[in-house]
Amino acid sequence: MIENNELVNQETFDDNQLKIVSSSNFESYLIELGLPSSNILAPVHEKEQMALNIPSVILRIPESQRKHATYLSKFVSSVAIGRYDSALNDLWNEVVLNLRNKVCMYGLDIFFDAAVGENLRDLYSSEKDLPSIKDRVLLDTCLKLEIISDIVHQKLVFILDMRNNIGGSHPNNGQINSFELLGWLQVCVNEVISDTPSEGAIKVQQFIKNLRTKTDLFSSADVASINDSLKYLSTTLTGNILRTIFGMYTDPKINNITKQNILEIASTVWELSPDNIKFDLGNNIESYIVNLEEEKQELGESFFDQCNGNSYKPNSRKSLELTLLVEELLAKHTGWDNFYHERPVIKKIMSYFNTASDIPIDRQENLIEAILICRIGKGIAYNSGVSPGARPYYDKFFEMLNNNQLELLLKGLTNPVIVNNLHSKIREQNLKEILDIIHTSIASERVIEIIDYLTEENQIPLAKKLKASLYKKLTSPF
Repeated sequence: MIENNELVNQETFDDNQLKIVSSSNFESYLIELGLPSSNILAPVHEKEQMALNIPSVILRIPESQRKHATYLSKFVSSVAIGRYDSALNDLWNEVVLNLRNKVCMYGLDIFFDAAVGENLRDLYSSEKDLPSIKDRVLLDTCLKLEIISDIVHQKLVFILDMRNNIGGSHPNNGQINSFELLGWLQVCVNEVISDTPSEGAIKVQQFIKNLRTKTDLFSSADVASINDSLKYLSTTLTGNILRTIFGMYTDPKINNITKQNILEIASTVWELSPDNIKFDLGNNIESYIVNLEEEKQELGESFFDQCNGNSYKPNSRKSLELTLLVEELLAKHTGWDNFYHERPVIKKIMSYFNTASDIPIDRQENLIEAILICRIGKGIAYNSGVSPGARPYYDKFFEMLNNNQLELLLKGLTNPVIVNNLHSKIREQNLKEILDIIHTSIASERVIEIIDYLTEENQIPLAKKLKASLYKKLTSPF
């Protein structure tokens, strides 16, 4: 809530000040220089609309935050001359800085544990490493940590797409009108810049902080209280806690008291966490063996013994190698020139199996999710946003899946990281192509029923179908 002394009277933005924005001579200056002036700047009536509405949005930000919002100043400056594409880029930069600040308050270790694969995890330790995290990875990880909600993630994914496609960060011919820009400004201000993480996220941050700083052993009452409170968290958050306490326990620099306290609660956290996290940690132990990190391996083994989790260790070196390749594929997908760099990675992945039975059970979910993300694509018109060299490998992967794996695929479509992409017609069409590929004779009647429901020709967007109660009911047996 904004305090009264932080509000600026709207009436101070009088007609004379508005004219400064609306009567810029910048277009004439471009003409004098012999530069293009058509479709460079927003027309006067658009700038007047922005000038009239910007104060009511910006002034909702508490003064304590507003005075540090450098990119919002640049946003207003870009709007003043009519460079809306540049303004969108400035607005996005403010969002990214704000999310990075929230990440720092939440806890960098927890964030990097969730955002970065084990193979590169030791390269990320401080705030200065945050710029190396791609914007989309930042959004997806903030969603996993409940720093932002599902609906905010969906809106920000859309704004990021607009920033990439018609903003000032890349060459483009797109046009932005005042109402679009005002809407994006309002989303970013109300739901990111002026917002705080969820109650559950704050509890996790405080819990990890207390665990790190506690100087004595947990009492039996402490353990009972912690175990009881953990049961009220989502499986996403308990999975994040599991990943973090495993990382702390296997860190030789962490003191023994903290390690003993971790073991007291480890079994409860383990039971409340999703299987894919447990398989990931099993692969971490395998990587310690490969890298001759004997102390970390020994600590990891004792953690798994405490949790009775040895069944989640990989059965072969193949699982570890595929884990690293999946991490590399997603890194290539979110990086520059992904159309060129995805192909060799997916080609390597596909060399590990010829049939569905060759895919390790403990890596099925990770592989399906990663390849779905890449095949659904980036939502741009060029090659429908999918790497042309990698596309045949992606399609071959989906063609070989057995019915159990198809069930995993259909269940995984409700993952917000995937479904929130489907506001794009291009991505929606790519998903329909995947559904056509998996509509085969080996699919069960239930799987076919679900595919038919999703591909039925009507006016309902795929994203809406995936979020409908009927879809949850259809996939509930899986």
